[in-house]
Amino acid sequence: GKGETAFEKMKELQDCFGGSAYSPFEDREDWELAQWLIDNINQRAADEFLKLPVTRSRLRPSYRSNYTFMKVIDKLPTGPEWRCELVHTRGEFEDIGHDQERDEDHTMEGEEVELWVHDPVACVRELTGNPAFDGEIAYAPEKAFTDLHGTTRRYDEMWTGDWWWETQRRLPSGSTVAPVILASDKTELSRFKGDKNAWPVYLSIGNLSKEVR
Repeated sequence: GKGETAFEKMKELQDCFGGSAYSPFEDREDWELAQWLIDNINQRAADEFLKLPVTRSRLRPSYRSNYTFMKVIDKLPTGPEWRCELVHTRGEFEDIGHDQERDEDHTMEGEEVELWVHDPVACVRELTGNPAFDGEIAYAPEKAFTDLHGTTRRYDEMWTGDWWWETQRRLPSGSTVAPVILASDKTELSRFKGDKNAWPVYLSIGNLSKEVR
């Protein structure tokens, strides 16, 4: 069946606020001020600025303090939610030597670590339904050629490959292939000690052009 994208839900939210493209802000100027506050000053300075008499009397933003400003920000649509799972890791085996009776191995104690994740299916749905990628995303395979007569194939983007054509033929009408691309890289979390590391996993899809990915 036909699903609802995150941006269709965003349109429903805009309709609830009167149909403005800048909702939940009142208008473009209200939105631009919010963008400037987020990009240039901290929350304390934003609160002081919004409470200035000149700000309230002349600019008249829809938010009158940093608290109400954050409430408006919270109404903006977001991507897939984060969730935290606790994972217990096993310790490595450490050989502590050999005695007359037997070998002894000592198991080092494991630890419980936090695993922060997005639902990967929700991530793929958001990528495939994002209107910002219009013109840079493919939903069906294509054949590209290097000559006008169509005799020499050009394999460039993922959707120009034979695999995509073969897979597409096995799918029901109206379906599309969404190849998932995963990558991971070690990242240091601590600038001072340097002993805290994470291995974030990045997700993209082959439907997006290489330049966008």
